[in-house]
Amino acid sequence: MSGALVVLNDAPPVGPLEQAVHDLWATVWAKRFSPRGLWTRAKLMRSFNLEFIRLGQVRVTVPHGRVPDCDECLELCCTGENALVSLRLPDIARLCDQGLSSYVVHERPPEKGYDQGATVARREADTSVFHRMFPVLRRDATGTCALLTDERTCGVWPHWPVSCARYPYALDALSKEVFWAKGCRSFVTLPSSEAPPHIRRLVRAAVEGYNQRIRDLFLVHLALEELHTLGLTAHLALPASWRQRLPPAPAGPGVPT
Repeated sequence: MSGALVVLNDAPPVGPLEQAVHDLWATVWAKRFSPRGLWTRAKLMRSFNLEFIRLGQVRVTVPHGRVPDCDECLELCCTGENALVSLRLPDIARLCDQGLSSYVVHERPPEKGYDQGATVARREADTSVFHRMFPVLRRDATGTCALLTDERTCGVWPHWPVSCARYPYALDALSKEVFWAKGCRSFVTLPSSEAPPHIRRLVRAAVEGYNQRIRDLFLVHLALEELHTLGLTAHLALPASWRQRLPPAPAGPGVPT
């Protein structure tokens, strides 16, 4: 398997807390063959598929040249029952670096069944460890992302979460297929001369979003105290038994001096 981080083409400069998360992952990855690393991997494999997906493995079934037309979008993927943005550890760190930690929350829509428009991803997210432990972007009373501006643009771009960076490209990890999410109907079809870099960026983000979930599993199981020192456990809904093993919480999220 490969644990290499993918740097997205339009990624902004990395802040100190996000860099600390990347550095921590490099340390954990380097120790993957240690007794503790092997034991943790064996334990996690009972419940999770820990196979990282490589770009060369995926099949792209998005119609050729199709990319989102966000400037002309009339639907807004940032609002609605299914527009829930789950956050990965680098996402949380990136928002904290931008002074936006108040937008990292655990409030989710009530789980009272699903309408026909509910996506498979939404159903899976509501029953996974990521639903229980990891936060989401804050939404207002209408179910709209609180970072959406009055001009209907993303108020945090280009520091947005990787889930937003890849949308509406979505990954079916089982079939290793990148497809067009049915919730987006605003798109343009680029000519062959212009399409490749846009498509590569979206495919890379879709794959990276999946692989980061695996890294997060390893990080919370192998580097929980280090994440706590960085202040990131303040944004995770940890089991009580895990909390009891940690020292008093730092004053706030950030890289200690």
